[in-house]
Amino acid sequence: MRLKAETAYGRMTDKELVDLVLSGREEAMAYLLYVRYAADLRYYAIRYYETTYYLEDLTNELFIKLKGSNCDWHPLTSFKWKSSFRTWLCTVASNFFLEKMEKMIGKEAYDQSIDKKDIKQSNEPEPENQNMVMLLEAISRLEEPDYRFILIKQLEGYKPFEIAVMLEEKRRAENRLSKRNGQEVIPDAEYIHMIKGRALKKVKTIIEQIKVEWYGN
Repeated sequence: MRLKAETAYGRMTDKELVDLVLSGREEAMAYLLYVRYAADLRYYAIRYYETTYYLEDLTNELFIKLKGSNCDWHPLTSFKWKSSFRTWLCTVASNFFLEKMEKMIGKEAYDQSIDKKDIKQSNEPEPENQNMVMLLEAISRLEEPDYRFILIKQLEGYKPFEIAVMLEEKRRAENRLSKRNGQEVIPDAEYIHMIKGRALKKVKTIIEQIKVEWYGN
C-alpha cells in the first residue's frame, strides 16, 4: 500500500502534493521530506553537523515545524509560490537545522564547532548534486577523524599547506600531537597528500556501499 502511494506521489508536482497536505493528507508531506527532498536534507545535515547522526531527528522536527502549533500547516499556507517549492523548503530546512544545532549537539560542542558569522545563509538551495551528497555522506562515515577533517577542508577550498597548519592546531587543541625522538611531529603538505590518498581509497569503498543502500543492487 505504501509503495503504491509513493509511486502515485512520485508522479505529482510539488504544488499538487502541497495541496494534498493542506487537504489533510499529511503523508504527502512525509513523502516530500523523506523521499523527494531527502537528499537535500541530508546535504544540509552533513554540511552543518558533519554527520547524518542527527538527520532523522532534524527531519522529524522539521515536519512538526511545518505542521504548525495548531496543526494547520501555517508555514505552507504562507508560501506564495513566487519561487520553486524546493528553493523555499531548502531555505527553511537550512535555517532550521542551524537553529537546532545547539540543542542537538550541546552548547559546548556548538560553540567549538561553529561560528555563526562564518555560515552563509542563502535564499537559494545548493545545486542538486547527488554525487556531492553521496561524497559528503561517505566522508562522514570515515572512522578516522583526521581523514574526515582533511577531506572536508579540501572541499572547502583550502590548500594542502593550509590544511597542515589547521590540522596541527586541531591536534594541539585535542592534546594528541605525536612526538618522535622527543620532537613534535608537525604535519606538512606532503603528509596531507599522503593521508588524503588513503582517505579517498576508503571513501571510494564506502560510496559503493552507499549506492547499494540508497539504490539497491
